[in-house]
Amino acid sequence: MTSKDGTAEIYDMEDARARRRASQLPGADYADAGAHLAAVREASGLTIAEAAAKTHIQEHHLVAIETLDTAALPARPYAIGFVKVYAKFLGLEAPAIVDRFKEDMGFSTAPKVDVEKFEERKAAEAQGGDLSLLAVAAIIAFFIWSAWQIALIDGRKHTGAEPGEAVHAPASLSDPALTEVVEARIIERIEPVFPRGCLDDAAPVETVMVAFNITAGGRVAGERIAATSNACFNASALNAVRRWRFEPRTVDGAPRALHDQKARLSFDRPQ
Repeated sequence: MTSKDGTAEIYDMEDARARRRASQLPGADYADAGAHLAAVREASGLTIAEAAAKTHIQEHHLVAIETLDTAALPARPYAIGFVKVYAKFLGLEAPAIVDRFKEDMGFSTAPKVDVEKFEERKAAEAQGGDLSLLAVAAIIAFFIWSAWQIALIDGRKHTGAEPGEAVHAPASLSDPALTEVVEARIIERIEPVFPRGCLDDAAPVETVMVAFNITAGGRVAGERIAATSNACFNASALNAVRRWRFEPRTVDGAPRALHDQKARLSFDRPQ
């Protein structure tokens, strides 16, 4: 492209090329839509903070989308809207990503039909609506009372409790100490590279504290600087940490995301 004064203007197209290459990563290679989005973002060379700034979606919501963290996600309509915006931003086919995200989160499951209530409604309509609200409430109360009595009888059968004795939940259900938790373990640690451009102003040892999250897939997300002795080393520290890989934390065998982890990286000045 040529400017008005006749000089040539050269645009760096590497970011656009990287984004295009990243968007071609096959979704079938990843366990879920969140892992696919995370892989495309990382391949594009973007941090969670950069993606949040450009999509106007809060960082913790992007982390929740990438890790399918139900508790941290906003209400269903907002979550789906965020996924659509995020997918478009990363150059992916938004409808396909949204459909897979819905399936992963169980949003595509049809609502469960309450058969008993449906049958009660049909019976009331067949009688011409003669039952009053009070009568319907009495019927429902009777069913609840009956179910409660049945539950008490079953409880006494399974626990050997006599009438009038307290029935306690089995230890496997009530004792949280029986939950098996395996903490995350790093399996691939990339050491940072000493930036040559920082050599002149470097102390004998510079340190950078990086905070980050670990996804359920064992990848690093939301990496950010928590403390630094020299800002010149921040980029190198972040680039190293985002390439670390972990065996994720598991609870009863199911992988779980882990937030607000910290690591201190040291840079020794070359002799």
